[in-house]
Amino acid sequence: MGIIALTYNFVNASSSKASMKKGGWHCPPRGFVKLNVDASFDHDMLKGTMGAVLRDDKGRFIAGRNEKIDHCADVLMAEALALKFGLTLAQRAGCNRLIINSDNLEVIETMQDGGQSTGAAAAIFDDCFHYACDFIVTRFEHCNREANRVAHELAKLARFSSTSDWFEEPINEIVLFLTNDVLIISNE
Repeated sequence: MGIIALTYNFVNASSSKASMKKGGWHCPPRGFVKLNVDASFDHDMLKGTMGAVLRDDKGRFIAGRNEKIDHCADVLMAEALALKFGLTLAQRAGCNRLIINSDNLEVIETMQDGGQSTGAAAAIFDDCFHYACDFIVTRFEHCNREANRVAHELAKLARFSSTSDWFEEPINEIVLFLTNDVLIISNE
């Protein structure tokens, strides 16, 4: 992936439209791991999917996971379940200094307020708060959709999977998104 990113940066830099990339995914500070989480929700079926990805301070893939949600009441519950799902992934991967990104502002604000919620997802947020306390350092940060593309794609891919998938190597469907995240030069 590093060679691919260097090649893309070189080719993009040679273009007349080349510019520094802005607004996408950014590496966490040195010594931290970044967890991106996302969910999708089907209002008619009351089901969803979720995805989570862990990357180190150089943008290298550590692990990813996706799964179907058999039942959830609303979008916020799906997003809260994705957060819990991602936190368990980080625990299994042995992370201890974590920056958690979601493109759902309500999830981030709820967690920044100590996981306090009065909605249908209250118990899930409470679990997430207690899981987050198990890490040495956790920071919850809102990110835009562009910065959350890998988790979003993993959630989409879960629709076609029959089981929960854990990836220690990036699957082909997300390699381009991972590479785009670490590019520093854009042609757009």
